[in-house]
Amino acid sequence: MSKAGRLTTDKWGAYAPVHSPAVQRSPLYFRNTETVTITWMTDEDAILDILPPMLSLHEPATAFMVMENNHWSTVGPYREVFAGVLCEWEGNVYSYLAGVYCTSETSQIVDRELYGFGKKQAHRIEVVTHNDGYVEALMDVKPDDRAIRAMMRPEKHGALEDGPAPPLINLRVIADVEGGDLPILAQLVTLNYQSNPILGSDGKVEIFNGPGNLQFGAPSDCALPIEELIAFEYGRVNAELDYGKVEKTFTAEELQAMNSNILTS
Repeated sequence: MSKAGRLTTDKWGAYAPVHSPAVQRSPLYFRNTETVTITWMTDEDAILDILPPMLSLHEPATAFMVMENNHWSTVGPYREVFAGVLCEWEGNVYSYLAGVYCTSETSQIVDRELYGFGKKQAHRIEVVTHNDGYVEALMDVKPDDRAIRAMMRPEKHGALEDGPAPPLINLRVIADVEGGDLPILAQLVTLNYQSNPILGSDGKVEIFNGPGNLQFGAPSDCALPIEELIAFEYGRVNAELDYGKVEKTFTAEELQAMNSNILTS
């Protein structure tokens, strides 16, 4: 007679392998993160080509990118770049991420397995302050390919924006292990990720604005077309990353309808 395994569900970890999970459960904490945030006007047609059909473009077509150095977090130090666009779903504005890259396996596991973000590995991501005051943020997807290079001069002390940033929204998909054309699971998920600027010894938040430039070299998921650069911001923040929310789980019929460009309610 065969013997059943003893690893019951109450002993499972949050991630595979369940007997020895690679990452602990959320929330995750981040401290003293350096960020370079860039906002620009982008090409509407290019964005509509990568936006899932249940989401609509928030006009005018606006893209953003955050390049960051997480000096300390509960999943270890790592660097990350994410870029996206403003979109709408059910009358509300969200941030849809078109591309995410990082230098950490544990961070990649959380974003892919829990939230469904398509986070990929980058060869190098850096945020460097030069002796002349300029801040340089760059990413190489492959060695020395200069996929992204941003330069800015933090000249003016910034202030907190009015209200929180739009929550993230994502189409989380799980492929069909039996090879079907449609995913076995497709969910629209949202995540309220809010970073809090660090207060300096003068009582002011560590946010600075100034002029800058942004260049794309080798192709990457973050290389959204640039029509007009709007703003550059350098900051130091603390953050907490908790669980998200499933807004909708799509049926096979709804997925098939989307495949035919016919949305069902």
